[in-house]
Amino acid sequence: MALSDIKVASGSYLVGNCADFPSDNNCQLVIMGPVNQKDDLIEAGVAHVVASHGHEDSPELREMLSGGLRTVEV
Repeated sequence: MALSDIKVASGSYLVGNCADFPSDNNCQLVIMGPVNQKDDLIEAGVAHVVASHGHEDSPELREMLSGGLRTVEV
């Protein structure tokens, strides 16, 4: 499957890119969701950071992840 085969509705999306944060394993995970599902995107990001990078869930972690999201138009 090519990236061009992935269909998403047009609109505003939030994107989180793990490569924007320093990591020991050079993680390149990218997650994306509609702007109206920001809370779900944060939950997915927290789950990844806890499971893959060994961080603990905290309000500070959630704030850092939220601040690292970028808005893109599709």
